[in-house]
Amino acid sequence: MKQYLDNCARIHVNIMEILVKEEIEKQLKCYPKALKAYFNTIEIETHALNRLPALYASSKIGEEQQKRLGKKRYQEQIKSAVRRAIAAIERDPLRKSTPLISEENTQYQIANNALKRLEKLLKDYQLINENEDLCWHNLTSLVRQGLNKIIHKENLQSQPFVSVSESFNRGYFQSSEDPH
Repeated sequence: MKQYLDNCARIHVNIMEILVKEEIEKQLKCYPKALKAYFNTIEIETHALNRLPALYASSKIGEEQQKRLGKKRYQEQIKSAVRRAIAAIERDPLRKSTPLISEENTQYQIANNALKRLEKLLKDYQLINENEDLCWHNLTSLVRQGLNKIIHKENLQSQPFVSVSESFNRGYFQSSEDPH
């Protein structure tokens, strides 16, 4: 059992990030809504975290201990770092920055764009209804519906109708790497 747990995906968290986020929320409550919209909280958080020590934890017990330590030992430093970070960001509200985006998010955006292009293609060729939205949940069924329409048109011109499932069985849609 221990070996299994050792092989599970392990994570660690910087408790200081949590404490800084909480402090940012507290301090930004004092600002008018219109002004808060100009603050990039990620930049405030980054600015403050770069001036504070890390408090990492990899277990629930460690998380609680680090939280207590952070609140007891670093609360004043956290308040001060967040106050200075807000002031730094506030001085330059029109500052432009290019945010870092996770690889997962990038891959998701690429996949989502491909899904939208596929939806447009299927609608342009009238293979799915105009009012249908293609999403990950209905992707297979709507593509199958579109393929059935193509096969049906071709079969009307040459031979009796063959459904997509029959076409799969006959091997029409197998890749060249597929040995079957």
